[in-house]
Amino acid sequence: MVHTTDQKDVLFSTFAEITSLISAGRDNRIIFQKIIENALDLLPSKSVYMIFLENHRIIKYTGQLYDRGRKITVEDLPESSAILNWLHREGNSIRMSESVFALDLSLIASECIRDVDTSSMVISAPLMAKNSLFGILVAINDISRHRFNEEDIHLLTVMANQAAIAFENYLLYKKLEVESITDGLTGVYNFRFLIKSLKLEMKRSNRFKSMFSFLMLDVDNLKEYNDRNGHLSGSRALRDIAKIITQHCREIDLVAKYGGDEFGLLLPRTGYEGAKRLGKRVLRAVRKFRFDGVTRGLLTCSIGIANYPDDARSVGELIDRADTALYRAKSIGKNAIASYSEMDYINPS
Repeated sequence: MVHTTDQKDVLFSTFAEITSLISAGRDNRIIFQKIIENALDLLPSKSVYMIFLENHRIIKYTGQLYDRGRKITVEDLPESSAILNWLHREGNSIRMSESVFALDLSLIASECIRDVDTSSMVISAPLMAKNSLFGILVAINDISRHRFNEEDIHLLTVMANQAAIAFENYLLYKKLEVESITDGLTGVYNFRFLIKSLKLEMKRSNRFKSMFSFLMLDVDNLKEYNDRNGHLSGSRALRDIAKIITQHCREIDLVAKYGGDEFGLLLPRTGYEGAKRLGKRVLRAVRKFRFDGVTRGLLTCSIGIANYPDDARSVGELIDRADTALYRAKSIGKNAIASYSEMDYINPS
């Protein structure tokens, strides 16, 4: 198909618009819908599909032409081991041997696309990101227009590449976003995210007249443990303790690394009694854990509890009160819990 000057201008402006959306970091849904729209405009298609994986979810964008216009829809498809296995297998084949992408039309038709018939002419292009095949772009010919040709396949491939670039940007953004709020050693949230979360939880509590608890947890005798077993063993111990804490928290709770061997726990809508129960479970679990697979009880923890709004009116004050309670727990023998308002010793057993 030979493009006229006007058609080339349309192609240029189309791809320039998509590139601008990608560069601006716009939501993938906007970019993918624009790609589907352009495929319907530029190709002799009656329908265009983009099928891709995101965190093991199969998502399908559908663009269809009607007498009165076009319609684009987005839907989650049921999990399909056949689709997952095919994409994995085909991606490995392309990556290992640089072979040509092969569309399994019968599989796609049975699992994802229902309007393919024996008279349909179908072209497709892979969506590749980070050397992985994460989806496909499929166009189905409108028999009332001209049949697909090599130029149409080229255009679809360019659009698939644009979709892949947008998805790569999304993956990179998510990775950077996770890294910016995560402690690199333990995998829990970092100090900066903890402070931000405490401020938001205070606003939420003020609005709904609710309370929350903040726990400061410190690992007892970690310096001695490091001196005896080495700093790598101490780092592994901190990762293990982070896992233990997370396992005993609810999904709505937040676990963060506060400092060297300290963790901060934010428990929304939780009073002293609930915070104490959680603290006891964590201390028991740490005390029973075999760090580096050896004797139990090599490490223990101490916890200080402060409550908002009973004990404090600001983030700084709340942290200071929890830290004061933690110091009290340490001073009465470690492996203990103390609450700021009561300043009492709570037996963890």
